[in-house]
Amino acid sequence: MNYSRMSYSDRARLVSDLRRRDAMNLLKRESARSASGCYVNPNARCPVCNAGVYFYANEHGSRVFFDHLGPPWPKHPCTDIPRDYAPRSRHPERRARGAMQELISAANVAGLFENKLFGRRAGDEWTLLVVIEVVRSGDENVITAEYLDSREGETTAFTCRSEGPVLEPGDFINMKGDEVSFLHRETLRPVTFRIGGTVVIQETSEENSLPPPSPARSEPPTGRRLLRASSKEADDSREPMTEAEMVHFNSDAVGLGELFGKLEPIIKTYAREHTRKPLDVARRLNAEGHRTASGAKWTPRLVRFLLALMFNDSGNRKPAGGPNTKPAGAPRGRVAPPKMPPVSMDDKDEIAKRLSALGRVTRRTRPQE
Repeated sequence: MNYSRMSYSDRARLVSDLRRRDAMNLLKRESARSASGCYVNPNARCPVCNAGVYFYANEHGSRVFFDHLGPPWPKHPCTDIPRDYAPRSRHPERRARGAMQELISAANVAGLFENKLFGRRAGDEWTLLVVIEVVRSGDENVITAEYLDSREGETTAFTCRSEGPVLEPGDFINMKGDEVSFLHRETLRPVTFRIGGTVVIQETSEENSLPPPSPARSEPPTGRRLLRASSKEADDSREPMTEAEMVHFNSDAVGLGELFGKLEPIIKTYAREHTRKPLDVARRLNAEGHRTASGAKWTPRLVRFLLALMFNDSGNRKPAGGPNTKPAGAPRGRVAPPKMPPVSMDDKDEIAKRLSALGRVTRRTRPQE
């Protein structure tokens, strides 16, 4: 294209298109896909689409990706977060002021903002701040926060009441008028309250968090309580395993040894956190995205078989050499090593043999016609 022969309007359009392209490339390179992305650097990348995201996790094992830090707190659509996933940094961090200004200018060009000026904010828009101090007395909190879009480090202070601590230095919050919105670290749920009011934390839902740990029992420990069930749903799962259910433990996609090796450390972590009943374990596995070898959700009945693989009650069966016989170096109760040779899906006898060796699972046979 001959630039000298272009009309003035065509030149202006070309320059505008080039500026917009450069602005969009800068925003993409810096993972500033939203307004908050111009102020806060994403601390993780989605393992599925490689987009810059904000990763949060709590002590209960729940994890979540956010596309934007602020109302309506949109979750990233790729929800399959591997259990061993590690973010680039533990918490999102604010950008340098120079980087903020450069990204805001690019966002104006790209159309993300409409004539946004760094250091000037509208009263009807959510504004991002970072908490720098929290002073708590009784149930009252005095919170000081700094505006991220301030040139001179402008701060504001407000009060609220809460039953327990809800914010700490380094947390990001959003303000609009007398409203404040933040992500509660314990539940990983957005919370909105009015300045001077009471902060109400809603109960966690299965979608965002794991079931609470089961309370410890007062009976003397036996070391094999994982197989004890009290709910009716778990009691109904004591029938022997059927051939149709074997696909949940050994399929063409996931073998028995692979499934066992992946879930054994997870199940043992649950046990240390007192999540031991098949019903609770099934809920927690499903909440974290773990599936059976066939890709189905876990049920209390299937979890009972899974637990039997890992925590068999050795008191229910006697070794061949007598009650005191134990193979040298073999840990008590361990009946399946983490690594097993692959099993063909057609070899149902071998699968049944491995499961029935626990003394709890047997294979049903059809009578000869």
